[in-house]
Amino acid sequence: MSDIKKLHDDLHNGKLTRREIIRAGGLLGLGTMAFGLAACAPAADSGKTGSEPKADEVVAPAAKKFRAAYSSVGLAASWVAQGADTMKFIGDLVGIEWKVYDPAFSVDQQRKDIEDIASQDWDFVAIHPLAIEAYVDPVKQLISRKIPVIDIDTKLTDDLSTLDIVTFIEPDNVWMGEQVTTKLMEAIGFKGKVVHTQGALTHTGAQGRAKGFHNIVDQYPDVEVVDETPADWDVDKTRKIWEDLLVKYPDIVAGFCHNDDMALAAYGAVKAAGKENQIYIGGVDGMPPALQAVIDGTLTATAVNPTGRIHGGATWVGYNVVTGKTPAANVPKFIRADGPLVTSKLAPGLLYLSQNLLI
Repeated sequence: MSDIKKLHDDLHNGKLTRREIIRAGGLLGLGTMAFGLAACAPAADSGKTGSEPKADEVVAPAAKKFRAAYSSVGLAASWVAQGADTMKFIGDLVGIEWKVYDPAFSVDQQRKDIEDIASQDWDFVAIHPLAIEAYVDPVKQLISRKIPVIDIDTKLTDDLSTLDIVTFIEPDNVWMGEQVTTKLMEAIGFKGKVVHTQGALTHTGAQGRAKGFHNIVDQYPDVEVVDETPADWDVDKTRKIWEDLLVKYPDIVAGFCHNDDMALAAYGAVKAAGKENQIYIGGVDGMPPALQAVIDGTLTATAVNPTGRIHGGATWVGYNVVTGKTPAANVPKFIRADGPLVTSKLAPGLLYLSQNLLI
């Protein structure tokens, strides 16, 4: 278990000392905030009436002052699950109680979830849309009730100016697709049969990654894209697609998958077929297993889609708005949150940051 995930569990269960909660703040770059929490959080009875609590006395999580909802696309995706962990960890530090919804990659279920969210009272709401244009009506209902809404990672609607959301926090999906695809093209010498395993086609992040992929491969006439079947972020579906493709096209040399979970599933099929020395695989997100796979040489490349900046950023934006530190009108309507292309040199440091919910 990573340092911060352990700290999250201990904080949530009231097991942290003041010294440890200050350390937690330091790990997140929140030393001042954590120090303030450590100074005011309730402590176990020291038996010394009127005395200042000691640094090693156990403290409880910050009292929950705010209630927030997160509509995820599906917690089976490691990137989404890590993002939810980040939200909860920061929430425990500053007093936000998160309710996380898991629609399991169903557009219909996510709409029901957002309709349920819209029927309740919240201090703020974060939404990671699985499909563009699918949830506009319940989001408008939230906004009409003056509940701040933060859109993360993918667009709620093509023209976000038509929705009075607080902000849209997004990585550069086109750039990530371009960068990883470029590394794959270099690895195969800019020729050969390649596979493009897409996420959900309704998802603007997947659309951006697909555009980035084609921005690169379309430059090379000796590269043939033999399949672009969407696997909808599903690792089992990905593996089946790849098992079939490896029979149909035994001379495949590379594959670009829209997230790391699918990339590792594709690699599993490649390895089972005994072709791990023939086929180069790349993904997106920079999740710990993929970062380790880059270190090990299992994956050729991935790009960091930083949960610490996206999910963590949504948490801080919401907190700043409801506490009055930054009124919603003063929050930029668009926030770019990027991470780097992962190389073998950068991967160890990025692995540490990712394991500790810092990127």
